[in-house]
Amino acid sequence: MSYNVKLDVFEGPLDLLLFFIKRDEINIYDIPISHITNEYLEYLELMKSMNLHLAGEFILMASLLIRIKVQMLLPRKEVDETVDVEDPRTELVEMLLEYKKYKDISNFLRKLETDQLKLHQVSSFLDSVEWDPEIFLSDVNLIDMGIAFKKLLINLPKPSYYEIETYKININQQIQFINSVFLNRKRIRFSELAQRLENRIEVLITFLAILEMIKNQELRVSQKIVFDDFWLTKLKSENLDVIPNA
Repeated sequence: MSYNVKLDVFEGPLDLLLFFIKRDEINIYDIPISHITNEYLEYLELMKSMNLHLAGEFILMASLLIRIKVQMLLPRKEVDETVDVEDPRTELVEMLLEYKKYKDISNFLRKLETDQLKLHQVSSFLDSVEWDPEIFLSDVNLIDMGIAFKKLLINLPKPSYYEIETYKININQQIQFINSVFLNRKRIRFSELAQRLENRIEVLITFLAILEMIKNQELRVSQKIVFDDFWLTKLKSENLDVIPNA
């Protein structure tokens, strides 16, 4: 398998694999291929979710890892112990070692350049000091930012959806309802009226309807004991069919 080493950027599938190996403290000569393959494929899915372009070399490396993983899972025939059996990971290890060599040399040269950039004339005025963000962010790469972004998406609270139930009820309707309760009766308890109501909205609108009827002198409210149940008495009216507008 051929691969390119970019000394100016150091991007590519080998750089990604070395990141996982360094982060998880994996022995490069004994790579747990199942673990590293899962980490690699999970990162490719992250790149897709962020609408990042997947280069062909990343996809090609994924196919190589899957092939090695399959070879590691296949049963091996019993052979003579004196015969050396080639490890399916050998090709990958050689590629990583070669790439790591170039990467270490590049890091060494970058460190020399950074050390030279730090040599400047010291000023006694704090306002004249210019902070270079590249110095403080020199160890941050796209992989770190991608993993941090993924954790942020996972920890975001999920939106909650609520279903709101509407009640089509008004004061005029409840006035008609109260009048219907008074058929053949002149006096009723409020508790008896409340027992026929189904929810708080109906209780509230009914209470407003009672106040409206009191204002129009259609009802009288009385109470014998403080905080006890009160009575509603229907008053005689020459025109009970006329219902005032709410």
